[in-house]
Amino acid sequence: MLKFIIRRLFLLMPVLLGVSILTFSLIHLIPGDPARSMLGEKATEAQLELLRADLGLNDPYIVQYGRFLGDILQGDLGKSIQSKENIAFEIFHKLPATVELTIFAIVLAIVVGILAGVIAAVKQYSWFDNISMTGALFGVSLPIFWLGLMMIWIFSVVFNILPPSGRISSGVELHTITNFYLLDSILTGNWVAFKDVFSHLLMPGVALGTIPMAIIARITRTNMLEVMRHDYIITANAKGL
Repeated sequence: MLKFIIRRLFLLMPVLLGVSILTFSLIHLIPGDPARSMLGEKATEAQLELLRADLGLNDPYIVQYGRFLGDILQGDLGKSIQSKENIAFEIFHKLPATVELTIFAIVLAIVVGILAGVIAAVKQYSWFDNISMTGALFGVSLPIFWLGLMMIWIFSVVFNILPPSGRISSGVELHTITNFYLLDSILTGNWVAFKDVFSHLLMPGVALGTIPMAIIARITRTNMLEVMRHDYIITANAKGL
């Protein structure tokens, strides 16, 4: 087992190296000037050249890549062009929001997907079966980014039911402990904040969990129908269970 893990780690190194080369190359292929983006349109050419020299943008490609790789190995991801903050700090600061949304979407997909699949199998060829499986087909087919935009337009712009963005409303106070707002609202017993945070999570959670929800529902229905046709199930039904 240990030899297998060591071998896989060694095989991972060239893959990571290739990904780093590809990522660095794609950054250079993006149109625009980082110096111009940082200093603005009113910056003089002398100011731009000074910043390019300070950032090492005038160095050869291989020198820039070597510096980039060395910084990555040391955990230095550089600074954001827009906010001027350390990128690693920004990722660490915003990671709880991503993790919270991901967990929320996964739990929602598992609960709704299994429930819909079981009911559709038990009530085969019923209206619920037809509607849920048709919805699952659309759920697998629809792009998440398009579905998210349509949900914002319908539920935020047209009906004004759910907030279009953010994690919590500006007027709602919440004492953060873990920086997971839904968990923090439960730990502090702040149910007003819990309701508000839940409303912010619901729409992106549904959009993000649509594809796994549809897949889970279809797989659950198929497996349920297969098991329900086994002899021991038929015998149990014949005995009145």
